[in-house]
Amino acid sequence: MEKLLAGLPPRHAPTVERSTEPRQLDLFLDGRDAFLVHEVLTSLVGRDLGRAETGLERLREEHPFHPDLPALALLVSALNSPPPSPTTLASVTAGIEALQQAVAPTAQRVLGEDAAAFLQPSWQALAATTASLPFDEAHPRAHRSWLCQQYGDWAAVRAGVEAEADWTTKSRLVFRLGLARHHLGEPEAAIRLWLPLCWMDPPLFRRRAGTLPSATLREGWQAFERAVSFDEWLADAADPTGWFPAWLLPRHRGLVHLFEADEVPDAGTGARAFRHLLSLVPLESQGLSDVLVHRRRALQQLSPGFFRYYLDVVGRRGSRV
Repeated sequence: MEKLLAGLPPRHAPTVERSTEPRQLDLFLDGRDAFLVHEVLTSLVGRDLGRAETGLERLREEHPFHPDLPALALLVSALNSPPPSPTTLASVTAGIEALQQAVAPTAQRVLGEDAAAFLQPSWQALAATTASLPFDEAHPRAHRSWLCQQYGDWAAVRAGVEAEADWTTKSRLVFRLGLARHHLGEPEAAIRLWLPLCWMDPPLFRRRAGTLPSATLREGWQAFERAVSFDEWLADAADPTGWFPAWLLPRHRGLVHLFEADEVPDAGTGARAFRHLLSLVPLESQGLSDVLVHRRRALQQLSPGFFRYYLDVVGRRGSRV
């Protein structure tokens, strides 16, 4: 697995245009309170703590029962929240939870599309505290790779993963590096990272497959899930996820160029079928031969059900030529 994951060929995250004016609250506002709320919102987007505190105090004095005071007070307080100290995995995790469970939802409701810009410095501050913290499965989010992902710094995500000497053995880090490589303009490198997760960590792949930015894998997985419900040879598998790479390869033959047979781990019949296809698929374009017949026969012996599926895909492709 390490050989498969290592040696994959950095760029910066795309610039996001930000509006200078905050989106108005959902509540209908009129008169003096509208002006005061607008002042606080504008200060929050500009991260002007002094002006935000002054505006909040004026709103509190003139409209002490204003329904949005708690939300605005929370966001103003967040402007002045220092990173957790001392910096430990547990303290960073607590900071993440506070940001995710209270500050981020409030910012999204109150600031709308400006919430991301408002939250970015908070994520950056947390990320800076984790520079010397190693990845820990017990606190998986308390790591530079996850925190930088929250504000789209994909070069930093990649650096954070690759700084871990044993990242190839950590499925979460492998997945994050795939995201970074995809967003840095290397979709094939991302597929090389993601697809082996079907053998390395099937539950993780199942959870994430439907949201992958790679249309090849995302849409392929959706079709595979439908196939599992009526293909007997898949339904009988203890965990069909391990068959997904082999199932996908005949439909996307270009994937054959991304992998070498000796890189594929011995992780069950599905992995062996995938390894076998890496040498079989290129032969299909060369016409019928003794070698092709021999390789097909070996695949049939490996899994008769998968072999029938494979011939069906090959046959349908041939009928379209």
